[in-house]
Amino acid sequence: MRFPVVGLLLLGLPQAAHAEAAGGCGDLLPPPAAAVSTAKRALTPVDLVRLRDIGPSDPAGIEARLFTRSLDGTRVAFQLRRADPDGNAYCLGMAVLSLKPGGRPVLVDRGGELLRMHYDFRGKANFPMGVARVITPLWSPDGRWIAFLKREGGLTQVWRAEADGSGSRPLTPSKIDVEDFRFSADGRTLLYTSRPALAAAYHAIEAEGRRGYHFDDRFSPMSSNRPFPLAPVSRIMTALDLRSGVTRDATEQNAAAFPSLPIFEIAGTDARSPSGRRAWLDIPKETFYASRGRLTAEDRSGRIVPCADAVCADAMRPWWTAEGHVRFLHREGWANGSTAIYDWTPGGRAPRRLYITDDVLVDCAPDRDDLVCLREGSLVPRRLERLDPASGRRTILFDPNPELSEMTLGTAERLHLRNSFNLPFNADLVLPVGYRPGTRYPLVVVQYDTRGFLRGGTGDDFPIQAFANDGYAVLSVSRPDYEPPHLKPGDALTYERANLEGFANRKSEVSALETAARIAIDRGIADPKRIGVTGMSDGATSATYAVLHSKMFAAYSLTACCFDETFMMRVGPGAARYFASVGYPQLSDRSERAEHFWNEVSLARNARIITTPILVQVSDDEMLSTLATFTAMREVGAPIDMFVFPGEHHVKWQPAHRLAIYQRSLDWFDYWLKGETPADPLRQSDVKRWEGLKPPPGAPAG
Repeated sequence: MRFPVVGLLLLGLPQAAHAEAAGGCGDLLPPPAAAVSTAKRALTPVDLVRLRDIGPSDPAGIEARLFTRSLDGTRVAFQLRRADPDGNAYCLGMAVLSLKPGGRPVLVDRGGELLRMHYDFRGKANFPMGVARVITPLWSPDGRWIAFLKREGGLTQVWRAEADGSGSRPLTPSKIDVEDFRFSADGRTLLYTSRPALAAAYHAIEAEGRRGYHFDDRFSPMSSNRPFPLAPVSRIMTALDLRSGVTRDATEQNAAAFPSLPIFEIAGTDARSPSGRRAWLDIPKETFYASRGRLTAEDRSGRIVPCADAVCADAMRPWWTAEGHVRFLHREGWANGSTAIYDWTPGGRAPRRLYITDDVLVDCAPDRDDLVCLREGSLVPRRLERLDPASGRRTILFDPNPELSEMTLGTAERLHLRNSFNLPFNADLVLPVGYRPGTRYPLVVVQYDTRGFLRGGTGDDFPIQAFANDGYAVLSVSRPDYEPPHLKPGDALTYERANLEGFANRKSEVSALETAARIAIDRGIADPKRIGVTGMSDGATSATYAVLHSKMFAAYSLTACCFDETFMMRVGPGAARYFASVGYPQLSDRSERAEHFWNEVSLARNARIITTPILVQVSDDEMLSTLATFTAMREVGAPIDMFVFPGEHHVKWQPAHRLAIYQRSLDWFDYWLKGETPADPLRQSDVKRWEGLKPPPGAPAG
């Protein structure tokens, strides 16, 4: 089971996205596979940063429509994205692809600014995450054009692009950001939502600043020195007549037909057969998984039939076959690391498993009895495939990154493990390129969810395959699922209290890291004296716990940090009340329990005993959370270095920053685990500072 990370969701005020790099996007569409060289070269951090993406790069938690099929089923549309670290920008395009054999995508629109996720968080409106927002195109009723959200000149509108590539233009005339849209049932009207009240709230905050902000629940000091608008912020709906171009206020009937969830969020919880029969998921009101539920359908007589089988209790994405069967996805296997496809006849036999894979089926749409899916594997980035679940036959429809075949990759092995709490978890062991059996290599451990392409771990901060090309073995480790006894669905408060009691989840996660590392040591792959750990968000919290409670790891590279007794001050008054209810000691608490609590987790309190080098690369939003630890360790000469990236949030989104974080982590582990320094003079300046922290062990490379 997965739960929201409560301690390190440190977010900030909206930032303007960088526009498309001028002249740097000529390779947004990939070359044909036949044009790709067969010669091999080493993969570099730049190669990983510049991978083409369809949807957010991290597949964990995606339950979204990343592509849509035309009404006649012959074409798909999606947004294609490629980062440009030189220009610190993104190349963006809307593509239409024919599903016929040999089809090549056509860019029907280019350019715009990266749209990123914002959401309401603990009473504060419009928190930015840094994660790329899913851009889901909708096909016009006649199939001649697609509609999609696009941001240009600091304003988000619905745009129209002709499916044949003959042109695109803005469709809505809104003076504020459009947030969501749909076509009316008759296809004649475009309905779209916006939040004028949000713009008004920001204007009021600016005016309030002239006489001083009142420090109240609107503040999150770790994220911003200004208050946030209070949530929720009301939305309005506007109707655009597609023939005349005239706009009006939407009617109550329009509003009632408009889905409550945004277009890019939960997809595939309801399906209709060609004859009109319905299949749907009965999703519990209190749940951690808004896309999973008990599968229910209408049989041929119209009777409503729940599927009583255990696998139907948390089914996902049902669809109908031509024969009147319902098929659906289900997470299962070791630590739920696999995805299976089942076939069920409503009112008939029990569900039958047709197919199972450890790959991630990120988004799928039925095509008769086949599936068209965006799929990725441990060594294969996301690509569009056709899958026949009955036979397992797969056909590649579109590979955004054929050039990856030119590059050397470390081989990967899926490990099914249990930690010292007997909890199952998955890990992927990546061998260094050119691995020689009998040779022990330095090892880097990456966290905290290992699904799909082994790219950069959760948050995409640590370049797994670049490490493998630099002579490292790598472990990509998923945190074990810990469920407190008697946990009710959706009861996050009980979950957090149980995890905090005795730091159960931290002990469990550190045990998982150590268990996986011991496997690599026992196999003669890893050098037990040269093991580094990385961490972002929840992974960073577990890593800092390991600094104080594990002797296995020789160096740390983090992109978030740290917990200490100033925590309640940093989160602001509103969040402080929540964390106090969970069990965090208040700032004024001087009890024995509070002292023990912070002694267990605070690097600042334990600075004098820390000898393991720690690199911290944080967003400017999260710098405040690191200062107590950094200051205390520097005061006593403990080995720590820190870099701050401007205009960033919890998840780093700027391409130049991602490349810098990738490269510096490589340099950091090279210095502390291999005794090596980079040839690049600019990067050597970092190493000169590290020489003053602690002499490197000078251990020879493997």
